[in-house]
Amino acid sequence: MAATSLMSALAARLFRPAQSCCLRHRPFHLATVRNEAVVISGRKLAQQIKQEVRQEVEEWVASGNKLPYLSVILIGENPASHSYVLNKTRAAADVEHIDERKICNAVSPDKDVDGFHVINVGRMCLDQYSMLPATPWGVWEIIKRTGIPTLGKNVVVAGRSKNVGMPIAMLLHTDGAHERPGGDATVTICHRYTPKEQLKKHTVLADIVVSAAGVRKKAGYITPVPGGVGPMTVAMLMKNTIIAAKKLLRLEEREVLKSKELGVATN
Repeated sequence: MAATSLMSALAARLFRPAQSCCLRHRPFHLATVRNEAVVISGRKLAQQIKQEVRQEVEEWVASGNKLPYLSVILIGENPASHSYVLNKTRAAADVEHIDERKICNAVSPDKDVDGFHVINVGRMCLDQYSMLPATPWGVWEIIKRTGIPTLGKNVVVAGRSKNVGMPIAMLLHTDGAHERPGGDATVTICHRYTPKEQLKKHTVLADIVVSAAGVRKKAGYITPVPGGVGPMTVAMLMKNTIIAAKKLLRLEEREVLKSKELGVATN
């Protein structure tokens, strides 16, 4: 059972800004008294989540199941790749067009651990259970595990990318009582065309700001670079992998049961 991680050059570029996340939390709209922000260790939280995943995998294998594994497909330019891979992908990008959406949708939704398939995106927007994109899910877990309240709070998300900004906004504003619980916050999405004066007004009123801008002197909580959202992204990807493996097994078991029932019926 393999889960497939699919990240195009565009997705890679969109992920990089989210490596820093400013979380400004002002309880009851009161200004933070401290001089500097509390630094949230994404590495420590990621280690905690990876330990949870490790235990889950050990129990999974001990029950007689195959060890889940993750397949990664690199498309286009990826700065984290080896230089020879970069050279080849850059050359390929010069001579061919890659339809990112078509490739993302070619992956089975059940194996889409990046949460990029249109079905997973749609289910996320409908507050239904789905594979969540690793970076937004990592930010959401940082907020929850740090104990930062979101219910009724004003949140500003700086960025509207389909892989980071939009999913973060969805996770924070949706109903906490739905199938996939949300944060019940009031969310404003700002982007490159938001006038600076409007951006300032929104952030002044916000209880939480999720952005890639460093405002340590003004924030209540902030994640560092490195060691912030980056490790959480990897941890949530591992979490999605074991979730995908379990889901695929359940689907296989249903198919086997269905085949047996059909066999009995025809006999």
